[in-house]
Amino acid sequence: MRERNTATALATAVAWGGAVAFLVCLLVRKVAPYPRWDLLGCLAVCAAAVAAWWRSGSVRTGSGDKGTGRTGSGWRASARSAPGGRRIRWWPERRVPLVLLVLTAWPLPLFMLFSSATDSSPQVAAILAHGPRISDVTISQVHHSRFQHGRNYGYYESTVTVMVPTGGRNAAAGRPGEGVSRLTSTVRSSQPPHPGDRFPGLYAPGDLTAGIILDTRAQLRSLLGGPAGPQDLVVLGVWSIFPLACAGAAFRRRAAALPWDGLSGDGEPRMLRVRIAGAGAGDRLGRPVSGSKSYGPLLSPALRLTSPSGSRDLLLERCLDPVPLAEALLGAEGRLYWAPEPEDRPEYSVPALLVLDDGRYVRGTTTLGTPPEAPAGEPVTGPLPDELRTVRPVGPYVLWQPQVHGPGLVCFAAAFLAVVLLVSGAGYGDEALRIACFLVAAAGPIAGLMLIKRRRTHYLRRLVG
Repeated sequence: MRERNTATALATAVAWGGAVAFLVCLLVRKVAPYPRWDLLGCLAVCAAAVAAWWRSGSVRTGSGDKGTGRTGSGWRASARSAPGGRRIRWWPERRVPLVLLVLTAWPLPLFMLFSSATDSSPQVAAILAHGPRISDVTISQVHHSRFQHGRNYGYYESTVTVMVPTGGRNAAAGRPGEGVSRLTSTVRSSQPPHPGDRFPGLYAPGDLTAGIILDTRAQLRSLLGGPAGPQDLVVLGVWSIFPLACAGAAFRRRAAALPWDGLSGDGEPRMLRVRIAGAGAGDRLGRPVSGSKSYGPLLSPALRLTSPSGSRDLLLERCLDPVPLAEALLGAEGRLYWAPEPEDRPEYSVPALLVLDDGRYVRGTTTLGTPPEAPAGEPVTGPLPDELRTVRPVGPYVLWQPQVHGPGLVCFAAAFLAVVLLVSGAGYGDEALRIACFLVAAAGPIAGLMLIKRRRTHYLRRLVG
């Protein structure tokens, strides 16, 4: 089996740290000459951490234990931790919020990189090369003004001519005459501009051919190597709500289920003595929740279970690879518990708990089926034993599945390479190339996840028989 260990956990933390450092570098210093060595360093740390994670997650550690020690039965237990502080919650149920966390956090550094690359224009470089200055300039003529609006924003984008002070006695007053030049630029404002209005402008007095950039002082200072302006911070703050919500859902204590969660209800709990016979796959159809429609059928990995009265499948989360799990547990015996509701139909899959004789457990679902094809098990009666309080989840953490993740890795690698090219200066002065790199960087993770989902379904279909 492939186990999650300290190395993979540390590599994951380092990779996230590199991504956070990447975002912080852009916030502290939005615009800088290419190549951005600070950002390349952060990407190198992320790449090294992912390589270490892949190496650790790809190493087989051998078969798991098939212990046949003490027995345990029951379908409810106290919600306290196992002795010695061992983890007892079922980790695969965190997968969906963790994937959503990655998808919602990915746009944060990508947006800042897009804003930085857009502002790092040849015009900015020309101004920086000839002694930049930020000062208020006066509009002398408004050529045209157009209102731009969206769902949650609206502003006027205007083409104007401004009087730029370049030195001399009258420059400070901004009056026409000696030391004043006229430059044309665009400006965004909440109200239509008029002649005589003043706006902050960034220009080079020693080379007025570079033109002038009109914006807020905070935004103009960010072009001089300062921190990101308030507009960028507002966008990041609003979007950060989504990854923070996903992080809260993924890392809250009850995000991962306890062994007995979902097994209590109005129905009569059942128990069946089983032995693990191999790996497979099957359709999972959940019962409706609060009057909603049932979901599925969803093709899911499964453990084949045999018993003297027939066979059952324990359907698992899709992130698990049933083949190495079944190889590690082949021949292990235990008790399967489930609790059907009175209104459940035979095609429904209800929560189930497999407690092995060695004190480990596997959570999943089992299809009710129609007896005698599907054994109905025995009613659970009497007080529950204490063994269920000490169970621990079965491994492995199957991190790397070449038959599933391999093709999707190409999409993630393409997105990472596009970011490296952007940080190195690709697209500087070439808008088409810059947009192409951003499209690849934004679409790569989504395409990779879709391809992984498709490959996983294809892999599971081969296991159905």
